[in-house]
Amino acid sequence: MGQVLQKVHGSKEPKVSCFRRKKLLCEFNTFYDLNKDGVITIDDFNQARLHICRLNGWKEGCPKFDKTKELFDEIWTLLREDADCDSDERITSEEWIKLWERRTKLESQDQEEGAPKWLVTYLWFRFNMYDRTGDGVIDSDEFSYVLEDFGIPQKQSRQCYLIMTENDTRKLDYDYFCELAEEYLTSEDECALGNFITGRLDFRH
Repeated sequence: MGQVLQKVHGSKEPKVSCFRRKKLLCEFNTFYDLNKDGVITIDDFNQARLHICRLNGWKEGCPKFDKTKELFDEIWTLLREDADCDSDERITSEEWIKLWERRTKLESQDQEEGAPKWLVTYLWFRFNMYDRTGDGVIDSDEFSYVLEDFGIPQKQSRQCYLIMTENDTRKLDYDYFCELAEEYLTSEDECALGNFITGRLDFRH
């Protein structure tokens, strides 16, 4: 996992803009808060982990099942350290936004040294979740198949894939995937290609 996430500079303001807030909440609600109760808990992470293992046919006891549990436990621990301000074992949507506000403030002071460790680990896992054939590149079928399981229509996710890959002229490999994801999370540019990494054409959730 030696690749380094590219740093995409967004606004230098410490507060998250309305546009970026919509993106961050869309990410929170689509991929983290799976039971839609407004908070992320260890139960959400376990639900996501089991859901992904089931989607890929990884059964309890197989190496990928065990590795997924190990990774999700690590991501949850690191995410809580960064975002769980009141140490109640839950991350609310507002704590999620504040996490990104703090990161934006550090960037504005040139103190941010790249993506948080939990995000690096999570994106590595998410890339491999999409890359079902393991060839190092996510294709349109893989992208739309996985996102359909998160409630996103294939027609919409395929359109997003074409936009991100500039009509299939760019390979969606790990480095480019991380670049797009970082852009989604940090950029204020409403035309940025990274805005389509969730497979949605808008940020409703």
